[in-house]
Amino acid sequence: MITTYKCSRCVGENSGFIKYGKTNQGKQRYQCKICKRINILDYTYNAYEKDINQKIILFTKEGLGIRSTARILKISATTLLKRILIIAGKIVQPTIKFYQSYELDEMRFFVRKKSNPMWLVYAINKYTKEVSGFYIGKRNNKTLNAVVKTLIRSKARKIYTDKLKNYKYLIPKEIHKTERFGTNGIERQNLNLRIHLKRLNRKTICFSKNTLILISILKIYFWSRIESKY
Repeated sequence: MITTYKCSRCVGENSGFIKYGKTNQGKQRYQCKICKRINILDYTYNAYEKDINQKIILFTKEGLGIRSTARILKISATTLLKRILIIAGKIVQPTIKFYQSYELDEMRFFVRKKSNPMWLVYAINKYTKEVSGFYIGKRNNKTLNAVVKTLIRSKARKIYTDKLKNYKYLIPKEIHKTERFGTNGIERQNLNLRIHLKRLNRKTICFSKNTLILISILKIYFWSRIESKY
């Protein structure tokens, strides 16, 4: 009889277990003495480890791809993708402070095939370098405006961009800046992204197959904390 575990159904403090045969794979089964539920107390599948989500966050931030992470953690790629979606779903976008200055830029990549180019538009706080928001879509006003509107609602003092003409029609003239060296911070962040996330690199065999997974990866990269519990 084993008494050091709790039943997965009744979670009884003093619930004991008795042996109840074995599975087809030869694993010992146990029956809860209170609710009679059948349990397997010793799982060998690595996806059940308690710190698996923290490892996924760490490896994502270090730039490992889906298959690389799955090989190291010894779990299936399908399970890893499900975990990434779950982790990203629990991440809350940081609250944007009022009266801040931002740098805004866009980055080109492709999803599934090179004939399907997509753009990542995102903004960072000019002084803290934190990512304030991002959006993925085609290179048009709708995609740009998804981030610009967020900054305008936060009553931004200044928004620094490159000289892409679309910005002139989306950002009020009094807060729009295109001066030299004004976007140095976000250009450096672009380099970090292309180095850390191989799917965003220009010359690589790595690429994204699904926009939803890419968005989840970016949420983890931008806003997750390794010590957080997801």
